[in-house]
Amino acid sequence: MEETENMTLYNRKILTDIIKTAVVCFFITLVFGVKAQAMTIVLDPGHGGIGTSGAGAIYPPYMEKALNMAIASQVKSELEGAGITTYLTRSGDVSLTLDQRAAYAKSVNADLLISIHFNSSGGHNLNGSEIWTSLYGTYYTTGYGVGSNIMQQLTGLGFMSKGVKTKLGNSGDYYGIIRYGVGLGIPTIIVEHCFMDNAIDRAILDSKGVSALAHADATGIINYVNSVGGAGSTIEKSNPIALEAGATSNGNTAGVAAPPTIKANTGAAASTASSAPAASSGFPKDASGNIIFTDKNGTTGTFTQDEWNRLLGNWAYTGNPEYYIKQVPIGDLNTMIGK
Repeated sequence: MEETENMTLYNRKILTDIIKTAVVCFFITLVFGVKAQAMTIVLDPGHGGIGTSGAGAIYPPYMEKALNMAIASQVKSELEGAGITTYLTRSGDVSLTLDQRAAYAKSVNADLLISIHFNSSGGHNLNGSEIWTSLYGTYYTTGYGVGSNIMQQLTGLGFMSKGVKTKLGNSGDYYGIIRYGVGLGIPTIIVEHCFMDNAIDRAILDSKGVSALAHADATGIINYVNSVGGAGSTIEKSNPIALEAGATSNGNTAGVAAPPTIKANTGAAASTASSAPAASSGFPKDASGNIIFTDKNGTTGTFTQDEWNRLLGNWAYTGNPEYYIKQVPIGDLNTMIGK
C-alpha cells in the first residue's frame, strides 16, 4: 500500500514538472517570439546557355556568362563562410528565363535576390559600376541599402559610381528580373560591375582580377546583413508588387527575358575600321589576299580583308585587337560579322 502511494506521488510530481515546463516554454514564446529563420540570399549569375546565344557580352578574353558564374560562385562561398544561407539560380552553363530565376528564389524563401552582370555600351564610351533596384517602397529601401554597401566596395577598387538607381517601364520596374522578384515579394537588385567594352574599366578589371570584384560584392552584402541584424535575422517581407495583366514578352514589359545577344563593338571604331588597312601579325593569306585564320581549337576559317577589318574594330580600343581575336573560336567570329 505504501509503495502504491509513493508511486502516485511520483507520477504527480512528473505531471507537475511537465506542466511547469510547458508554461515556461509558452511564456518564453509569448515574450521573445519564435527564433527567426536565418538570412537566405539567392545569387543569380546572369545569362547562361550553351554557345554564344546565352553568353551576354563577349569581349575576349572575357565572356559575360563565365564572369558572372565565377563571381557568383566565390560570393556564395564567402557568404556561407559568414553564416548566410546562399543559393545560386544556376550552377552550370544553362539557359533560364527571368521568371524561372525569380521562382527559384521564392522556392527557397529568399530574403534577397541579387543578379550579377557586366555592362557594355554602343559607343564604348561609358564606364563605371551601376546597381539597379525596384522603385517600390520597402523594395527600394532594401535594394538601396544592400546596393550602396556593394557600391562602396566596388568604388574602393577604382570603379566610378554610376549610382544605385531605379528605372520605370510600361509595367512598373523596367528590368525583368526585378519585376519578377518583387512580384513574388523578394527584394531584387542587379549589379552591373563595370563596362567590359571600356578601356578604363577593363584596365581595372585586368589589374584587380575577377576575384577582387567577387570579394567586393561579398563584403558589401555581409556589411548590409550585419546592419540589419546579422545572418540569423531576416528582412521584413512586403506585399508582392502585382504585375499588369496581359503584358508582353520583352523590353520593358512584364514578360520573359528577351534573347541575349553577342555585344561586340559596333560603334565608331568598328564602322570606320573597314576603310583602314588591316593590322598584320603574320597571318597567312590565300591567293586572293583573304586572311586564313586557325583558332586555338584547330578550326580554320577564311576572312576577306573587309571582314577582318570589321573584326579588328571589335577590339580596337585594346591597342592589340589581333591578340584578342586569337582567343575566339571561329564560330563566334563568324557570328560577329553575320557570316
